[in-house]
Amino acid sequence: MAQSAISQHTAALSGSLPAIPQQPAAGRAYPLPTPRPGSRFVPAALGKPADGQVIVYVECPLWCTQDHIKDWVQHAEDIDHWGDDSANWDSDCITRPGERMLALDARLHSDPVAADPRLRAAHVLMDDETTQVFLTPEMADKTADDLIAMAAQLRHLAQRARQANVSTGGAL
Repeated sequence: MAQSAISQHTAALSGSLPAIPQQPAAGRAYPLPTPRPGSRFVPAALGKPADGQVIVYVECPLWCTQDHIKDWVQHAEDIDHWGDDSANWDSDCITRPGERMLALDARLHSDPVAADPRLRAAHVLMDDETTQVFLTPEMADKTADDLIAMAAQLRHLAQRARQANVSTGGAL
């Protein structure tokens, strides 16, 4: 029976080249993790740049737009998730010397290691530059309803102020 071309080629090479060393048996292979639905794995930098950072991969919600490399943290438990979708309001008002203007900001947020499961889930973080409040989606809906009602009352007060200024000639 004739030898195959591969057998002939292998036989020809075996005398002229050193043998390929025997490879050790492969260890147990672990499957790569799969992120939960609505998440993806992204790189995150841990530690100070001057001390040599470690890059790890963290599960990150699809809505998170934070750059976890640029916005490094010291420890993995310090990683929070932030969304770019935001609501902002800055007052256009008269202030007295030394007083600050009112401002409100609201953004999507998640703290994956928070003790409170409501903070681990996506929620709305609202702040006025001094105080932060965390709103579940239901709390955010209620707050929005209250702000809409307040806006209607604010329009009513503005109209009353206009009427008062017309009657007294004290318009600003």
